[in-house]
Amino acid sequence: MDKKISFLSLNIGNPSLDRAKKQCEWLDKRPEDVFILTETKNSQGCSYIEDFFLQYGYDLFSMNSLLDFSVNFPKSKTGDLGVMIVSKHQIVKSMNLFKEDSVFYARQLETIISIENLQISVVGLYVPSRDRSDEKIMRKKSFVDSIEEFITESRDVSRVIMGDLNILDRNHIPHYSTFFEWEYSFYDKIICEGYVDAYKYCNHEKQEYSWVGRTNDGYRYDYAFASADLRDKIVGCKYIHDTRKNGLTDHSAIVMELKVKTL
Repeated sequence: MDKKISFLSLNIGNPSLDRAKKQCEWLDKRPEDVFILTETKNSQGCSYIEDFFLQYGYDLFSMNSLLDFSVNFPKSKTGDLGVMIVSKHQIVKSMNLFKEDSVFYARQLETIISIENLQISVVGLYVPSRDRSDEKIMRKKSFVDSIEEFITESRDVSRVIMGDLNILDRNHIPHYSTFFEWEYSFYDKIICEGYVDAYKYCNHEKQEYSWVGRTNDGYRYDYAFASADLRDKIVGCKYIHDTRKNGLTDHSAIVMELKVKTL
């Protein structure tokens, strides 16, 4: 039997409590099955989002009160930012690439989602941003190198990778000379390992931006990738700009939909 499963990734910008409540109101109305939330932190706002979904089944007035969400929210001991994954399907296993005392601990999260007889790996990524300082450049490169190794060593897995990667592909319009070769190569590496850029797969040469700077320059920082075995299962991928334009956060959301075979 064919079954559609959808994923939404959004950089929530480590929200204040007030903004977190508004984000939960927005997410509560979304139809997607899995939320990959980036730029999270062990903060009051992010803890509110975690509790909102963990206590979902107890809210008799909620639109989806019959649902029982699975939530995984790794909290950095170093105060760094990271990822939270919220799923309407059971999370049967969660893994972190980095140790708990690592500054990168919360920035990569892999969960195994169970959908009837099917299991899909969902990886959330929040790649560090950088400035021109050597410290920030090397910090970002170190994280990218680790993720490249992770992708290479974990082939043959049905996997979705989504999040804010803070990189661009080589054909991004406009081209920005401030990006290093290794940043472009990170995107290339993901593609070379068989992953499909779902937005490009569905929209071809169309150019949209998920983040716009103060100078009104646009960047496609947020991505949805599917492993090679899921290529033919991709039925849609789009950006939702309302989150950025309405001030819910400073990023657009990205949504990917798959049609998979289940019993």
